Formats: sequence, structure tokens, C-alpha cells
Amino acid sequence: MFDLWSSEYSVLREKVVEHIFLAELSKALLLDLKLPFEVLRAEFDANGYDVVIEAGSVLRHVQLKATATTGRRAHVDVQTALSEKPSGCVVWLFVDPDSLALGPFLWFGRAAGRRMPSLGDREVRHSRGDASGEKKVRSGLRRLPKGEFVRFETMSELVRAMFARPDHRTVLKRHLSDREQLSDLGRLAEGLSWDRSAPLAYMIEGYVLADTVGISDTQAFSDRMRTKAEKEGVWSGTALELWLALFFEHRRDHMSGPIGIDFEVHPSRLRDELCDSLIVALKSEFDD
Repeated sequence: MFDLWSSEYSVLREKVVEHIFLAELSKALLLDLKLPFEVLRAEFDANGYDVVIEAGSVLRHVQLKATATTGRRAHVDVQTALSEKPSGCVVWLFVDPDSLALGPFLWFGRAAGRRMPSLGDREVRHSRGDASGEKKVRSGLRRLPKGEFVRFETMSELVRAMFARPDHRTVLKRHLSDREQLSDLGRLAEGLSWDRSAPLAYMIEGYVLADTVGISDTQAFSDRMRTKAEKEGVWSGTALELWLALFFEHRRDHMSGPIGIDFEVHPSRLRDELCDSLIVALKSEFDD
């Protein structure tokens, strides 16, 4: 008799559960957070993650673990390589063995843009001994007990923990007010074009602001913003994201000049369009 939970069907079971998880996560991202998303799968699991999910400005490397709700497993083994990924996290799914319904969900991670907490020092050993009977340590793995995870009852709660971002409008206003520069915004934004945009670009402290909203890899963020603009023909994002894009375009120019690093410099037309999109976003978010 076919038993999905027998060891011989472990690979099939993992794939089935992964598909169900991604289907439910997709609904929660679209209906609850109103976020478009992309899903990428790892070719193999040596890097510690099963899927990469990008939603909004958040990029998550996710390792999936699954246990039947009737099981008594008290820990999972996690690859240390995952701790090197920005926004890396572990999702431990509990699956009803009869209906394949998911829940509850255990999550090990931190806010978007931050690396996950320490995996600790609990080593994992092989289940079988070598010729001498010694069960040797499996390198690159740590044993993570259930008590280290945060429990969520619904997929909606899990998705909000993973992908909900800070209120960019509030963060940006606070960032500017801390520097007493908000009153200069209208003057600097008037008639903005790329060749006149440096004062506005450097009105913010780009690296500080990026860190505040969980953007740890600023180069990757800048590249994604430009690539998306080239592909779609328009710069999109919140005022904060567009302002950061402008800041990092100026940093790119600075780095490609005097010290001789040969970065590709994008045409001023594309950058003028960035300025136009930023002004529209600023008027939408600040004219109240």
C-alpha cells in the first residue's frame, strides 16, 4: 500500500510539501501583502537553502523542513552556509498526514535584510559509526531545537514576518527630520534632472537609510532597481527606494571615476527617468 510518509518516498514527499507551501505562500503574498514575487530554486542544497523568494524589496533564502503533525521531532539540522545569506531563514512546516494541510509554522530568522540568529554550537553526527564504531561529526551542520523557533498558526502570519517591510514613508520622514533638511526638499527637487541631482541624492545618508529598512547588500539592491527599470521601461518603488537608487547611482559614478574602476555607466536618459519617478513619488508621499 502506498504510504507517502514512508522513507522510500521522502524525496516525493519533500517536493509535494514544497509545492503546497509555495502555493499557499503565493496567495498570502498577493492577497494579504499585495506584493508581486519571484521564486527561484536551488540546483542542489549545498548552500543551505531550498528556494529563494523575492517579494517587493525583500530577498529571502529559505530552507524548508517538514514534519507530520503526528510526529514528535524536537529538532532539525540546519546548514551553516545559510547563515551567510542576507535574510536567510528556516521554515519548519507541520503537515497533516491525511489532508496535507499545513500548519502550524515554525520560523527561525530575523527582519528582512538581517542575517538569521546564531545557529549555536550543537554539532550533528552521522547516524552510523565508521569502522571503529565512532559516529563522526557532520561538518557544516548545526542542530537547532524547536525552542529556538517562533511559532505562527497561519501562513498569513508567517508571510508578514518574512516579507512585511517598515513603513518607508515614516522612516524617510524621520531620517530627514533628524538632519533638519526636510524644508530643503522642495527647492532641491524643483526641475530635477540627472546632472543637477547630486545635492538631492546626498541629502540622505544612503547607507544608513538602507540599513534602517533592512537592505544589507546595497550593490545588489542598486543592480536590481536598474535591471528592473531597463526591463520595464520605468523606475518603480517607494520614494525611499527611488531616492536610494539615485544615491547609489551617484556613488557608482564616484567609484568609476577618480580611482579608475571600470563600472558600466548608464546613459543620462535612464537616470533622468529615475529623477522623474522620484519626484512623482515624493509629491505623492509628502504633499499632504
